[in-house]
Amino acid sequence: MANSKKLTLFGLIGITMAFFGTVRSVPTLAITGWTQIFYMLVAAILFALPIALMSAELSTGFPEEGGPQVWVKKALGEKWGFVTSWLLWVQMFFGMVMVASTVGVLFGYVINVPHLSSNNFFIFAVILISYWGVTLLNLKFDMVKIAGNWGSIIGVYIPFVVLVVLGVAYMIKNGINPSGYLANFKAGDLLPNLGDLGSLAYLSGIIFIFAGVEISSVHANNIENPKRNYPIAVIASVILLVIFNLVAGLTVANGVPMGKMELSNITQPYMIFCENLGIPSIFVNIISAMILIGVLVQLSAWVLGPSKSMIKVAEDGNLPPFFQKRNSKGIPISFVLIQAIVISLVSVMYIVVPDVNSAFLVITITTTILYCIVYALIAISAVRLRYKSPDMERPFRLGTKGNGLMWFVALLSLLSVVITIIVSLIPPSILPASFSTGYVIYQVVATVVMVGVALLIYKYKKPSWKKSE
Repeated sequence: MANSKKLTLFGLIGITMAFFGTVRSVPTLAITGWTQIFYMLVAAILFALPIALMSAELSTGFPEEGGPQVWVKKALGEKWGFVTSWLLWVQMFFGMVMVASTVGVLFGYVINVPHLSSNNFFIFAVILISYWGVTLLNLKFDMVKIAGNWGSIIGVYIPFVVLVVLGVAYMIKNGINPSGYLANFKAGDLLPNLGDLGSLAYLSGIIFIFAGVEISSVHANNIENPKRNYPIAVIASVILLVIFNLVAGLTVANGVPMGKMELSNITQPYMIFCENLGIPSIFVNIISAMILIGVLVQLSAWVLGPSKSMIKVAEDGNLPPFFQKRNSKGIPISFVLIQAIVISLVSVMYIVVPDVNSAFLVITITTTILYCIVYALIAISAVRLRYKSPDMERPFRLGTKGNGLMWFVALLSLLSVVITIIVSLIPPSILPASFSTGYVIYQVVATVVMVGVALLIYKYKKPSWKKSE
């Protein structure tokens, strides 16, 4: 009977792809033109695969709930375990502002007022209304249970497939668009333009497509023959994601005129394709409404998910009693309200930064940097645990004997983290020159503050904070 509950190889591939199947990142990919092929391969080979494989070993060796913070705690001690859980919580502040910003853009198309998609104040207002709306709903109802699977199907999978089909149809009909991002191809276009270092910042946005890749490792223990099937599932999932994203990215790059790409506006390519293929504009309104549902469902899932992890960390004595409050439904009320307030403050970026495109990219990059610090801690922990717990049973293990393969994969991962952080600190070419210094200061200060606050809280924590059983 136990085997009947085991995931099949194809089941795990489906689950892994479900984590990353999103149309939101396609414009960030498409704006890089032909270079997106290079960027996607770098993101997949240097970033996604090493982290997924290390996470598989760690999650099968330490199957208890908690994931990265448990692995880091066992390897590097309670302090760094707390920093890991803290960073996985605070990166969501920036990530959810980025996700919520697409609500305003989509809503503008749903109501047939597309120019609202580039209005900073409208985007800011909709971020506040949508995030506080889903927050208050989650305090009353289990929105993930209500909207879970069908929200993903309506808002993610169908729009993604439709985008690929429309993009391919557009390319078959028109060939390479002479005014698009793929025009005038030269072999050099496949590699980054080192004469424009600001364009390297897009690599950080593309790497964000794979951020969270460690999540699927929780299923590594629940798959038939994990030693053989898990690496096959991970590699197959990453290859399929690269193919699907590249088909979508290349066709969007072909359809959108050079210099006109709107990073937070996924509706833009649908509109171009439909107009060219003679599809009624009502179709664009419907697709926008579907993606809008998907975004709201995702926001809803993130309202409670990280908070539930953090309240366990708080109850272990790492945060004051104020953070340990729950409402009558057991929801961690302090965390939910704090994250809503901070997300409201971060969203002010949409008023401070001159245009919606720039704000979207800047916030994406901040989220990626915070994720990278967590991935560096995971890589160090994976190696450390080989020596600290050499006899621990590892249903999935990198290498049959010795630690050479683990060292190689961990160093590859650390290399990708260092490269990502360096390119993330180069001011994006999309930003006005006057904002370049402010951009670097913002990214450094945001990162130092987020890590520093966690270290300070840990340093000054009190024994009385631990919740009595």
